[in-house]
Amino acid sequence: MSLPILYDHAGSICSQMARLALVEKAVPFQRRPVDIMDTNEQFEPWYVALNPKAVVPTLVIGNKVVTDTIRIVNRVQSMDGPDLSGDATTQGWLKDIMAPHYGVLLYRNRLDPDGTAPQIVARGKLLKALLRQHPEMADLLEGRIAGNRRFQALLRNPEEIETHLASTRTLIDRMAAAVADQPFIAGPAYSVADCFATAALARFRIHRLTEWWRGTALEAYYDRMRARPSFEAAGVIDTGSERDI
Repeated sequence: MSLPILYDHAGSICSQMARLALVEKAVPFQRRPVDIMDTNEQFEPWYVALNPKAVVPTLVIGNKVVTDTIRIVNRVQSMDGPDLSGDATTQGWLKDIMAPHYGVLLYRNRLDPDGTAPQIVARGKLLKALLRQHPEMADLLEGRIAGNRRFQALLRNPEEIETHLASTRTLIDRMAAAVADQPFIAGPAYSVADCFATAALARFRIHRLTEWWRGTALEAYYDRMRARPSFEAAGVIDTGSERDI
């Protein structure tokens, strides 16, 4: 049987979560990069046929296609290899770590004085052009265009941005509390919750939010996660600037 194929993007936080799960589970796999930035390959008809939401990652195992990051890591966890199931809190952590608006964290420092995010405006224009080229993908593209408009409006609202920052800090505080008396996010052993936590903390580090956990148990926890062989093997990115992702 051929190796599983992970369709992903290097800088995508969700792709990093999936890669960590595969590496920690010791599952051999192939990577097929999908350029979601420069060429917008995720909107190519061949990829939309695999993943109708046109997002990464997508995991293909034989003739089975798995989408959605939580479903992907849980599918990986079900494979042969080390147990990454964690304790009863694991699935809740996956949902909670996925909850922050990572787009707000990324673009809040890349706004023009009037609150406009040039890259998001350009993405809206691209989506409209794609709709003209691919009317058969109208449901997908019209939904993304509407979402783009909502995102632009959100970024022009400082109070909304502060609300999302506050919820992110609450998550970080909860993670710090979780590892204050245990070595991993969801119990005494590494689990898929740590795959999510590691990728999220890496992204928060790029966003210069480390002061929110400096001096807490979460600082030591992240140092341990960075020291694991999977961090480099999975290509987790926590250096550089927001313009690099």
